[in-house]
This record gives sequence, C-alpha cells and structure tokens, in this order.
Amino acid sequence: MKKILGLLLVLAMIASFASCGGQKDDMSIESMVTGAYVPGQTESAYAYVHGGYVGMAKVTTDDNGDLTVFLDETFLPHTLAMVDMEAAEWTEDNTVEFDSHGPAFAAKYVEYNGKVYVAVSTGTAFSYVEADDAGMAAGNTDLEKAILRNQATMAAYVASAKAGAFKTFTEFGGAAKAVTTTSYGSVNKKDAPGYWSFGQTWLGNIAAIEAFIAENGLQFNESEMVRASDENADGLKLWSVADAVSGATNSDFKDYIGIAQRAAGKLKTN
Repeated sequence: MKKILGLLLVLAMIASFASCGGQKDDMSIESMVTGAYVPGQTESAYAYVHGGYVGMAKVTTDDNGDLTVFLDETFLPHTLAMVDMEAAEWTEDNTVEFDSHGPAFAAKYVEYNGKVYVAVSTGTAFSYVEADDAGMAAGNTDLEKAILRNQATMAAYVASAKAGAFKTFTEFGGAAKAVTTTSYGSVNKKDAPGYWSFGQTWLGNIAAIEAFIAENGLQFNESEMVRASDENADGLKLWSVADAVSGATNSDFKDYIGIAQRAAGKLKTN
C-alpha cells in the first residue's frame, strides 16, 4: 500500500512539474519574439522600376519576427529579345532597330505564354503587339504594359520569364526559342553579374539595401530618404534614411524601399 501511495505521489509531482515547465516554455518562446512581425511569414510585391524592369521584393520573418528582404529585377521583353546582329540568323528582315544607349536590335517576332507578338516601331523605340495569322499587328495592346498592369501580371511574368515562357523567332511561323540568358547573364539581375559590374555594382547596391532594411526596418517615409550631395572619401554619394546611412548609391533606391514597404505591409504584426 505504501509503495502504491509513493508511486502516485511521484506521478503527481512529475505531472505538476511538466505542467509548470510547459508554461515556462510557452513564456520563453513568446519572449524570444523580438521583432515587430509575426514569425514565419513570406510576402512579395512588384513594381515597374528604373525605366525598364519589373522590380520584386520578397520579405520574410524569422522565428523571432525579424524582417529580411530579397530584392531582384527581371528584364522586360525589349531586353530579353535583344539579339547579336553578328549572328547569321539575324537580319534586317527579322529584327527591329531601337535605341538603348546606342543602336540595338531585337527579334521582330516573340512569344509570351503561348501568344505571338510582332514589333511595331515608334521613333527610336518599339512595342510588341499581338500578331495575326499573317504576322501582322492585330491589336493595340503593348505587351510590356500588359505585363505591368497589376501585381498579379507582374508576379506571373517574373515567374514565367525565369521558366522560359518568353521566346523569340528567327522567322514568323518558325520554331520558337526560349530566352533563358541575356548578354548580362540571366533574365533576372541577381543572376546577371554582367549588368552594372563596375564600381559599387548593381549587386553591391542591392545587398546594401537589403542589409539596411534588416538593420533598420521599414518604418519611415519617402521624405526621410535623402541622397548625399557630396561624395564621401570613397567617391560615393550614399543614401540616408533619417539618421541612418544605407551604403547604397543607386538612383532607384526609393523605388526599392517602396516595393519592400508594400510587401511588408501585407505581413501580420504583433
């Protein structure tokens, strides 16, 4: 009988300890959430940036509710369709000439998500519009404007361009070739080291913005973003937000902060 009572007492003490321990664990977990956001979230936002790209910001929160951001840009069709006129397959008949910091050429016929588009020149620029069965322009909708229409269309383009959904033709009605590389590297800038590869570099600027957001968050207004009028000792004109120096020099700094703020605005807060 004494053995049974002793066993029951031990079991009761274990249950009591486990209960108290469970409460302490819950409290310790809550105390670890030091960030402004609920842990374990991911959101994205998109925008037209720097005069020719789809910019993307993906924000995530870690187990502590702290924020990190991943920034990138995807080249729009006028860049993805650029061709080398030294290659035998490209001629004046199957390309369109335009100005891109000097004379440049792009494939006349392209495909995006199964639809064929033809280039229509407008001065030193051009637009891709849907082609009819004869390869002639059959509509007034600009492909790039359709891509930039809203968050959903931009998100779809970023994902599908990386998957090879944008294609070029050397002749109308011929075989389409998926565009997976550019003269800079990939179809997105994070994987295109050839884009702005000198000085501060594009990748260096984006890394500086990402680090700045991780350190300082995103709770500030556009009016607080100021670029230095004078160069520092390294010859750089850095962006500052309030009293914090970002380390970035790129002209579209505000654009990227804005996209990141839009993505972070979708997150749940504590």
